Amino acid sequence: MLRTLEVLFDFLAGPLWKDEFIDGKVRAGILAIDDDKALQTLSNQICELCSSYYEFDSNGQDCWFNEGQGKADKPLMLELLGKLNARITEPNYGSCVVDDREAPRFGAL
Repeated sequence: MLRTLEVLFDFLAGPLWKDEFIDGKVRAGILAIDDDKALQTLSNQICELCSSYYEFDSNGQDCWFNEGQGKADKPLMLELLGKLNARITEPNYGSCVVDDREAPRFGAL
């Protein structure tokens, strides 16, 4: 059975949704994905960019997502997500199905 790899943002979580604790680390649980250093570096870069959009105690909210900054960075974010999705398919060899929820969301900003 194929696993589903979710591409989904959350503060400090990065785009590759990791929900398994393996060998003392949080991982996606898909060996080809977890062991791909280039993919993890790209994921971390996207995580830093996306996490920078969250502001705390701002605009009258405890945690506020700065959609204006997201719009300003839209071309960069879509480029990075495109690279991420392309890289996922390289080592994947059919070991998972990708559920990218973020490229369409950022594309709509």
